[in-house]
Amino acid sequence: MSVPKPLVRTRLAMARPVMHSTRVSLGAKRTMADSIASAARAPEGAVYDFDMIAGLPIQFVTVEGAGPATGRATMIYLHGGGHVVGSSRAYRAFAAHVAKHSGMDVLLPEYPLAPESPYPAALDSLIGLYRSLPAYGVDPTTVVLAGDDAGAGLALAMALEIRDLGMPMPAAIGMISPWLDMSADVDRARPAASDPWFTPALATRWARTYLGGADPRDPGASPLHGDFASLPPIVVHYSGLDPLRTDAEAFLQKVTAMESGPRVIAREYPEMWQSFHLQAGRLEAADVAIEEFGTAMASLVEVPRRHGDVVPINRPVAGRGGRRLQLVRPVALAGTPSV
Repeated sequence: MSVPKPLVRTRLAMARPVMHSTRVSLGAKRTMADSIASAARAPEGAVYDFDMIAGLPIQFVTVEGAGPATGRATMIYLHGGGHVVGSSRAYRAFAAHVAKHSGMDVLLPEYPLAPESPYPAALDSLIGLYRSLPAYGVDPTTVVLAGDDAGAGLALAMALEIRDLGMPMPAAIGMISPWLDMSADVDRARPAASDPWFTPALATRWARTYLGGADPRDPGASPLHGDFASLPPIVVHYSGLDPLRTDAEAFLQKVTAMESGPRVIAREYPEMWQSFHLQAGRLEAADVAIEEFGTAMASLVEVPRRHGDVVPINRPVAGRGGRRLQLVRPVALAGTPSV
């Protein structure tokens, strides 16, 4: 059953005072962020599992009836939350919609968050994850890097780092409401918008927390300042009410100005808020958007149709001795300072 758009907006607006308060603990904010992200209602046939790769807890999400034997690619999806809140567990139902519409298996890493682990901890750990994929039967050239908000920025930063390290490039990149330029936030230059809960002030606070003194124009933290040459195709969805809209627009401007930039499929939703896709299964507009996102991602990936070309990380792999399942500790349970 679809929830009316005004009601969803009202619920998100109710979260704003809590997320912006300096008196509320970070643990409480993480719990609230998880409750917002987990509002999605999973499609029929969703399957969840757990594993560890390169020291990172992983949520594995797929949909019954279409596995690796059909030639599915693997999407590493990085949750949003400004590098400070958010968790892979809260994204499971949403990721099932992504898996359904993209035809891919989705891996949700529990990457390190600030202030406990400031930049570049998250990027370094995710590069380690990517480097480990072949040992789990996953061909990096059939991998898609995707995410929303801070996760989208991390996906693009990963691609830049992978290229610069000379590693096999992913097949494509997907970004929803991408956060790509923290220098705008550190400089308090991000324009205001009409998002129901996310504001430039919050972006400034989270950017400074994440950077921990690092250069806000470092492409690893703000990939908008990087070189986009030799990147794979990219899908970008952005929303008109989102303060981060300017990052997506600047990204598109920069790519358009390149003589031989990556192919980009861009979609703007003028009357929607940041990462509204997360309300999939509850909000009709989110259902339409995530179907468009998944279909666009699938169109950019060519996967060999031979059995065994892509093996989910938590299924038995020859020579690996079977799977190792470990429960993920919710980030909200960790003792944390107030941010």
